[in-house]
Amino acid sequence: MKLRFSFLTVLIVFSTFLRAAAPSGYYTNANGKNSSALRSALETIISNGHSVTSYAGLWTAYATTDINPATGKIWDMYSNCSFTLSTDQCGTYSVECDCYNREHSVPQSWFGSSSPMVSDAFHVYPTDGKVNGMRSNYPFGEVGSANYTSGNGSKLGTSSFSGYSSTVFEPIDEYKGDFARTYFYMATRYASVCENWASGAEVVFGNNNLGFTTYAINLFLKWSRQDPVSAKETARNEAVYGVQNNRNPYIDYPALEEYIWGNNTSSSFSTSIVTVTIPTLSTPSSTSITSSNATLGGNITSLGNGTISESGVYYSTVNGFSNGTGTKVTATANSTGVFTTFVSSLAAETNYYFKAFAVNSAGVGYSTQGSFVTTLLNGSINFLGTQVGSGSTLAFGTVTGSTTKTLKIKTNSLTGNLTVAISGSMYSASVTTIAKADAEAGFTLLITYNPTANGSHTGIITISGGGLPTSYTANLSGTK
Repeated sequence: MKLRFSFLTVLIVFSTFLRAAAPSGYYTNANGKNSSALRSALETIISNGHSVTSYAGLWTAYATTDINPATGKIWDMYSNCSFTLSTDQCGTYSVECDCYNREHSVPQSWFGSSSPMVSDAFHVYPTDGKVNGMRSNYPFGEVGSANYTSGNGSKLGTSSFSGYSSTVFEPIDEYKGDFARTYFYMATRYASVCENWASGAEVVFGNNNLGFTTYAINLFLKWSRQDPVSAKETARNEAVYGVQNNRNPYIDYPALEEYIWGNNTSSSFSTSIVTVTIPTLSTPSSTSITSSNATLGGNITSLGNGTISESGVYYSTVNGFSNGTGTKVTATANSTGVFTTFVSSLAAETNYYFKAFAVNSAGVGYSTQGSFVTTLLNGSINFLGTQVGSGSTLAFGTVTGSTTKTLKIKTNSLTGNLTVAISGSMYSASVTTIAKADAEAGFTLLITYNPTANGSHTGIITISGGGLPTSYTANLSGTK
């Protein structure tokens, strides 16, 4: 589904890694429990043996916890910057990509910078200094109207999520589940104290939902369901365990949060239960693109411990279209790997956007968005520059003298030269014939409006011949 899954093979087979990471017996005392009893048991499990790292020690810890294996650089969830460990740590910053520092995803002002929260690596991530500063101590949320957007698309602005209407910080979709599981960990590891944290924390932490406010539990359950546990998270969980000797159970057991705050609070958790999570897919593909058809597809990287009941693609002419909207075309894929499906009846010379999807009992997983452009129809005209399609108007506006506009004419599969004709005494074209080879390569046509009298003037340009399926016309208008 996402870029981070492209590193799956570098780290280890995803499903095996998730199940094998925790030491044998580590979670035994959580068996048979749910709701508050499960949260309490997990608090004890992940508190016992927690070796508190110093705040300065986080700089060293990042060498194992937060290096992107594909680049060798700091893995920053707030920016697309390329930071070298130690060399680029803040310091001072003025713009994005100056340096990275230590971001308390749960703001330290909320707990008075107290230990061990202040240096708990499970929630203190290396991030770009500028973006970290912009995030400040605002809660996480979903932004309706953004007043700041980072280089990777993280946003600061007014909340659009029910339950809170002030300023929030929204990470990109790629990492929303990461931060949700971070907060599940914090509400569990610090269950005894988080309900009483200081001003600001009350937006998220409280006693309504076992450590959370209603706003927070609705937000983080949504994010955890939409963005399942990634290979990045499993690797980081293991690395942090090596540093501070405790684990994030919500990474070890995907959807464990459902037994405390979600849909499974009446069921008993068991370490032997195989939890089904939504499928994951990597970047989609587009091939064999014509004026009306394309072969689209995706790559199912994880079945989510479930069975695929449906797969395929959604496509739309809207950039950034919402998951599950647009036109759906199904495929036959029901296992991991690459799949394709044929899409027809597309419009020529059109930008399309698409996402691959797969469905199991936990829900629908989507890839990131891909895009492609359909080709020209045989013998059609593509007006580049000032866009003028057949039947539309090329408007010169109000002028005082001779004015020229440029049209770039491009077509294909002609049988001969094109003829250019203009009606209207105030208008003229730079040529009356466009050679076949020039039209297919792309020809710049100049249209001149030279009003010799005051008033409004109209005309028509016609491009015909050469085997075009139909003549192309455009209205001309101008005023002196």
